[in-house]
Amino acid sequence: MEADQLVRPDSRFGLPVPAYDGRSLPNIASSLVQRLGGSVRPGRPPLPGLSDDLDPFHGRRPEAPVVVLLVDGLGWNALRASATRWPGGPAARWLTQARPITSVFPTTTTVALTSLSTGAAPGQHGVVGHRLYLPHFGAVVEVLRMSPLGVRSPETLVGPEWSPALVSGVPSIFRDGIRGVALSRDRFEGTGFTRLIYDGATFVPFATSSDLALSLVDVLTGPNPPSLVFAYADDMDVAMHLRGPHPGLVDLELERLDLVLSFVRDHLPPPLADTVTLLVTGDHGQVPMEDSRQLVADRDQQLLSLLSRPPSGDRRATFFAARRGELSTLREALDERLPPGGRVLEVPEAIEGGLFGPPPFHPELSERLGDLLVLLPSPGGVNYTVPGSRPRTHAMRGAHGGLEADELLVPLVAGTFSSVSKPADEPGRPVPATSSRGRT
Repeated sequence: MEADQLVRPDSRFGLPVPAYDGRSLPNIASSLVQRLGGSVRPGRPPLPGLSDDLDPFHGRRPEAPVVVLLVDGLGWNALRASATRWPGGPAARWLTQARPITSVFPTTTTVALTSLSTGAAPGQHGVVGHRLYLPHFGAVVEVLRMSPLGVRSPETLVGPEWSPALVSGVPSIFRDGIRGVALSRDRFEGTGFTRLIYDGATFVPFATSSDLALSLVDVLTGPNPPSLVFAYADDMDVAMHLRGPHPGLVDLELERLDLVLSFVRDHLPPPLADTVTLLVTGDHGQVPMEDSRQLVADRDQQLLSLLSRPPSGDRRATFFAARRGELSTLREALDERLPPGGRVLEVPEAIEGGLFGPPPFHPELSERLGDLLVLLPSPGGVNYTVPGSRPRTHAMRGAHGGLEADELLVPLVAGTFSSVSKPADEPGRPVPATSSRGRT
């Protein structure tokens, strides 16, 4: 299935729907459980594996470990554009072994990583936003920090009785009998979100890209290598939030990742370099964002007076919960504030339309979502800053969370370290005739 078909608007409400039936991020996890001999139980993982034409294992059990490299912020369109700009670069080589798939909805890291680690759609595991209303705690929670919105200290909800089941309704695939290792930034070690998505895996922290490369070699060449390795690289997403989806930034980050993969290839015994399955994908792409195009909810007292709790979700896909008896008034207020191309959907309509995946749903799904979903066209979004909190030190010039093609489509690159990484005799990156200095 080509990229344009994956983002074709659904006839029910004119929006694309993630391809949860076999061409989306969580389907990768379901395939891993099937191929690596995990304990597949009815409904676990809830989604099917990848479609047959996408199956990197061709229906067979892999003979060596599988490495899944999740590049935060790597969209399909950005990869294709890089290949066009730089025909001899890594993107052009990766595309020869790549197919487009969709992320999940909302297209944001917390939702996508939970889906990738569980094989479940967002509506099934219940993590449906970067900011998530959790009835158990009676608060809108910043999932990465596992603290209520506006609380400066992180991890305040992670007490002795905390468990991943308080947030996600589906356990990670590492609890399905798959022996795994997760490599991620050292600053994420021990956090609630890390414990949620990597529950059951051995966590290996790294500090830099070179440290990631060395750690991958250590894990794969150890005396008892795992069946599955999840590696998470976040530099591209961090930089794009700061500068926007700048073309030169994408090229440079892909080149850096290519060097990491080449280093690993060169330090693996030849049989491993040729037999370890390497899957490279992204959790979402990014679109430009402009401060002047934001719906600033915290400065709109009329709008705030209609809400039962702060907005949740993400800038580009925001959930609003109305005070009792105020739903119709809230809908009218949001409609009045929509720019051309904006949409307001009632949450039951969004669920029924498949945006959060098929049933069985998390028992708190509707309560976590609220009443209304707002989608704004790029470079717009919804901004809500907790009164009294510190303002951002830098403007956000890139964002994600919505359903535009640049956000929703991600690549699935499938090969080995030998086939995906840069050949030793491949020329380096050409020096561009002009360069852009400063932020876009």
